[in-house]
Amino acid sequence: MASQQTTSPSGPIAKSTVIDVDVHLGGAIDYEDVAQYLGEPHRRRLLNHSGPSPLPWSGWDRNSGGKIDSEPHTIADAHELDERLCREFGVDYPVLNPMSWIPRLPETKFAIELAHGYNQVLLNDFLDEYDHFYGTVTIPTQDPEWAAEEIDRLGDEDQIVGIYIATGGPDKPLGDPKYDVMYQAAQDNDLAVVYHGHVDAFLTDFPRQNQALEEYVSVNALGHPWSQMLTMTSLIEQGTPEKFSDLDFVFLEAGLLWAPYMTYRLNKEHSMQPNASPLLEKSPEEYVRDQFYFGTQPLEEPLDASQMKLVFELLGPESILFASDFPHWDFDNPSTIVQTIRKNLDDEAFETVLNENARAVFGIDS
Repeated sequence: MASQQTTSPSGPIAKSTVIDVDVHLGGAIDYEDVAQYLGEPHRRRLLNHSGPSPLPWSGWDRNSGGKIDSEPHTIADAHELDERLCREFGVDYPVLNPMSWIPRLPETKFAIELAHGYNQVLLNDFLDEYDHFYGTVTIPTQDPEWAAEEIDRLGDEDQIVGIYIATGGPDKPLGDPKYDVMYQAAQDNDLAVVYHGHVDAFLTDFPRQNQALEEYVSVNALGHPWSQMLTMTSLIEQGTPEKFSDLDFVFLEAGLLWAPYMTYRLNKEHSMQPNASPLLEKSPEEYVRDQFYFGTQPLEEPLDASQMKLVFELLGPESILFASDFPHWDFDNPSTIVQTIRKNLDDEAFETVLNENARAVFGIDS
């Protein structure tokens, strides 16, 4: 099982370059930081809100009745992030994905203002502090045209390497042609498209987990892969990877095993009804192999550790990116996970997963 114990990097993590493609800024960005970049009345709303958040929330007890201590899993600023993740855990290049819940806001103008604010804080308070930090542009899917403009505005920033889209919340699945304008902007700016899975942060609930289940642990187990399955299916159905053949699509925080299952199922469906997706020139599996990538976190944990090799073989190391989800309470300890990966891959495949895929997808050059 993945340990959360903070240790000095040793073993394989100390000997290889590690690019972590899913790092969050939990606790490091407060509303006062963001509000300075917002226009009125949104600035006043953000500063004067009551309660822990100005956003609609699901009501689930994420702390499991006090059994999960969330305090150690927050960071204060860029310096603490560098100290804890880079120096203690041995991550050389973190890719920062700052804000995930914006697509579930019902108010488009507020979502746009917040996305702009968070993007500015990311640039000014994090990327400007450390050259080895990289980041993704937070996208409000409520207004794809504005999102495209924001991508164009930030696309020339050297440390911006992708666009960040929450898979829970958009009113239409993310392959819908309404989003083509922002995919075009990402392709024009040579930025990867990053999809982050979600648990309970659904304004539009898919499929029904917030109504049908009794415990948060069940919601946490299902929400991320369900939302990513919907996204992959929508992209293939609408021919998005064919329309944007130079784009790389990255799926985070759903683990690995859901991906081969959906790939093979989509192969089957497409072979039976090829006319349903007329834009596709190849099988779904070929698009997945060529353009789709998957973060390791949360890495599956079979009781028989020898089966981990099969997990990596099903997708292939060329499709896998190392991810920790730091500093969330359920993050994968980089030192522990790197050791698991090392045990199941040869030298070449190990480096492919730890850094070479991320260099190619995000253009990170050490």
